[in-house]
Amino acid sequence: MSMREETRRELLARLKADFQWKKESGDYLQGGKCQECDGREVYARRDNPWVVKCGRLNKCGWEASVRDLYPDIFDTWSKRFKTTPERPNAAADAYLTDARKLNLMGMRGAYSQELFRDQERGIVSATVRFPLPGGGWWERLIDQPGRFDRKARFAPGKSYKGQVWQRPDISMADMAAAESIWFAEGIFNAWALEQAGQRAASTMSTNNYPEEFLKALAAACAASDTPFKRPKLIFAFDAGAAGTSFSRTYVDRARKAGWEAGAAQPMGEDDTGKDLDWNDLLGFDRLTETHRADYLWNGEVLLAPTAQDKAFLLWDRHRWNSFHFTFNSRTYWCAIDAATVQEKIEEYRQAKTRKLEDIDREEEQAIRLAASREALMIEEIANCAFRVLYRQRDDATDETKFFLNITFPGKRAPIKGDFTAAQLRKASNFEDRLFAFGGVWTGSAFQLTRILQHQTPDLPDVRPLGFTGYCRDAQAYVFGDIAVAGGRVYKPNDNEFFQIGKQALKLGTSERLLDIDYDADQLDTSWLADLWTAYGVKGIVCLAFYFAALFAEQIRSEMKSFPFLEMHGLPGTGKTTLIEFLWKLLGRENYEGFDPAKATPAAMARNLGKVGNLPVVLIEGDRREEASHARKFEWEELKTAYNGRTVRSRGVKNGGMETFEPPFRGAIVIEQNEPVNASRAVLERIMSLGFDMSNFTAQTKVSAERLEQWPVEKISGFIIHAARREAEILNRFRQAFTQYEAELLAMPAIRTNRLAKTHGQLLAFLDALRAIVPLSDQQQADTAQFIVQMASDRQLAVNSEDPIVTLFWTRFDYLEENETPSANSGHINHHRRWEDGMIAVRLNEMEARCAEKRLELPGHAELIRALKTSKARRFVEQSAPINSRNDGVGTVRCWIFQDQSRAAAKPL
Repeated sequence: MSMREETRRELLARLKADFQWKKESGDYLQGGKCQECDGREVYARRDNPWVVKCGRLNKCGWEASVRDLYPDIFDTWSKRFKTTPERPNAAADAYLTDARKLNLMGMRGAYSQELFRDQERGIVSATVRFPLPGGGWWERLIDQPGRFDRKARFAPGKSYKGQVWQRPDISMADMAAAESIWFAEGIFNAWALEQAGQRAASTMSTNNYPEEFLKALAAACAASDTPFKRPKLIFAFDAGAAGTSFSRTYVDRARKAGWEAGAAQPMGEDDTGKDLDWNDLLGFDRLTETHRADYLWNGEVLLAPTAQDKAFLLWDRHRWNSFHFTFNSRTYWCAIDAATVQEKIEEYRQAKTRKLEDIDREEEQAIRLAASREALMIEEIANCAFRVLYRQRDDATDETKFFLNITFPGKRAPIKGDFTAAQLRKASNFEDRLFAFGGVWTGSAFQLTRILQHQTPDLPDVRPLGFTGYCRDAQAYVFGDIAVAGGRVYKPNDNEFFQIGKQALKLGTSERLLDIDYDADQLDTSWLADLWTAYGVKGIVCLAFYFAALFAEQIRSEMKSFPFLEMHGLPGTGKTTLIEFLWKLLGRENYEGFDPAKATPAAMARNLGKVGNLPVVLIEGDRREEASHARKFEWEELKTAYNGRTVRSRGVKNGGMETFEPPFRGAIVIEQNEPVNASRAVLERIMSLGFDMSNFTAQTKVSAERLEQWPVEKISGFIIHAARREAEILNRFRQAFTQYEAELLAMPAIRTNRLAKTHGQLLAFLDALRAIVPLSDQQQADTAQFIVQMASDRQLAVNSEDPIVTLFWTRFDYLEENETPSANSGHINHHRRWEDGMIAVRLNEMEARCAEKRLELPGHAELIRALKTSKARRFVEQSAPINSRNDGVGTVRCWIFQDQSRAAAKPL
């Protein structure tokens, strides 16, 4: 089957970039780098690159279809192949040939290209539609079907009960003349089997027994002058619970109706690997007559009426001495008693010897088989069936877990459970853990080891992420039930992890912070007008920062830092409403932030470490009146978060000296009533935004209320649209940042490189925001001007001294100037290097002396907070032991400062 030239050219470019072929001439692409083993033996056909394979068959054997590798190429057919009057089915034809590898010869009138519209959501997709018996139809959506609640639809109100779909160029007489007919579930699967040379039909659904078709088939078989022998019916449904169940039911029903019937399965019950249907196997060239014989044997095993019969089929094919197998969702162990087999053979030979007859080799073989069936000893070793799905390894905590799928007889739903290595390696531990899920293990340690030997080779290694959001190592966003990498959106597979290229990822926590409703064709930004009316430029600044937070890790990787945003203002100025709305854009509802003053150190560390490329909002973090652990939080601790380094660390429980020091991956937002009062180093990292009620009107109130009412499901797709356009957004950011930083540094009002950098980053992301939010030129210009003013105001705040600090040093200077050598109180500055500008002051003593002289001084808590920000007399250390210069005092604990002017003025 030839691939269309347009698709082939696009695939060859992608394959070249990903596999780096050593040889690209001739019929094959050769010497590509394997995504599984890193060897250089990957190859693919150059003319029809349907499948990519690794040539190291014994050591690797990796293979993948290009449809799985590049789903984006096989997901937007109507955009790439436009319909014309001459080609009304252009997209449908391309989909069937290039995505399904189906030959259209003889099928041109069997389908049509249609359009499906989701009226509620206003999204559309082209479809491939097939007419069905009974006047109905079935259609498959072909344009990003993952956007819809289902990928295929039947005509409403029309019944195809008892009927089948068959190729229009295959008559009932052709069916009657066939040796066998395979009944597949889907139309594409039946078409694939026909293309492979096997007569087939589609029942359209597993719960549709083809009774009416079989009546017509029986009549066609009997109608000829030389009646045909009835074809054998093979029910070849997909692997899975429904397919296997209905296969057994329909085979039994057909046999009772007088048909010779059997089953076929693409995979055996105990096989591992990816579930493939008949159309998938056509793509891998695995529908030959030899392959179909294997699938028929799988069907025999599926239909085995008893555990003994199934055991014999497995033994007869593989001739194992002992083995495990499952039957009816129970686990059995089978071993053959060789002595019993030999005893039966000896009886036969002795009987022949007594009668002086030659030994019949065929008869001896039949006796051997019969004896072997009797000699198979079967025992149940578990009341359930289990399979190891994948290994989960967390290098940060040195923990490994294995996830098992556990199924039970009857209608009980399967369970996915986690087991440690110790629980799998020791039978008693396994028995206890399995019992927790309702399973009972009665087997031996040897039997458990043999089962695991069979199930654990080549297990996928899944990396659990301890945080939600962007992983720098994997270069992927994992948001819970949706992931984004390289502009592509991923959904979790059947085993609940994301397979992104060679990487297998999942969230390592059951906590789901985000609930995202994503529509690839729709991004509602009609809220922008209300955001502008309610908050003006300040709302756009906060939106730009939330947007920038989605790329914080990438920016820190390139520029080594990412700024903080402060939102301060009195209660009632709309900060909470704005924050909660911005969270909805990211898929988080009814959330504002957390108060570090109420958090223990462990809780603080977890809140800072649980997200990547998402905001971390600290609310009212400057309060002092709470419990004692509140005093352990200081703004100075956040300095390392600016550069993405760890903020808090903890020990690892592994008997060693290791510590767990996760980097900070998010973006800090500070929301409180008063501005942060901290050291110059901290203030330079913060972009400050003040909120007040000066511009409040009746219209701003209405707009703010409308923002509150926006449902999260309508706007949460914002985060996915932004993440998908990562490359474009970062390119726009880089182009704008250099210019903005240079312009800020050229301004006389801004004299600090860090302030130019932080505000330049915000200005650049304001530019990049327009990639997905339709800001007007005026809105951008006004907001950019406001950000420049923020930078200028911040420079003034950084240079100025806190009023509390100024008053403190005024009082200090007064007391020091009025000191007398004869005074009993001694010097207020206890430091012996006072001439070098060093200052050591006891706060309690300072407060007492001011009280004696009736000098006003701020409260003790306010002094503790403010003095750390002292600039002219730089804060050095708190409560440090000092040998006082005052006679008879000895060692006292003081606050240490350094007077920069006096230190500089001292002669060398």
